[in-house]
Amino acid sequence: MWRGNLLVLVLLLTPSDTVILTVYPRVVMAGYGVRLTCRVPRHEANRAVSWGFEHWTSTTRQLDGADSPMTWQSIFNEVPCNPGRAFCAVQRVGGRTTYTTAPLRVAGCEEGGR
Repeated sequence: MWRGNLLVLVLLLTPSDTVILTVYPRVVMAGYGVRLTCRVPRHEANRAVSWGFEHWTSTTRQLDGADSPMTWQSIFNEVPCNPGRAFCAVQRVGGRTTYTTAPLRVAGCEEGGR
């Protein structure tokens, strides 16, 4: 019993390399705004974080390893039809990139896009 509880505690306290991306709202009318939040685990090798939309726009900030903020957030206004998936990417020393995406539904688009 004790070993099982200890294992759970160790797993909960182990740092994760998982980059978390939140899109709010998940469905937006074309022309309105959406908030992206990118949560980056602290790591000495972190050098840059980028977030935005694959076919529309993005922003990039330099990171200072483990001393960098964990949460990065932007509001993207006037979302067009078909902006692509929302993404968050963290670049590390040595060229390693951690990349995650999330869908965004854009309503109010006529055939052919806006």
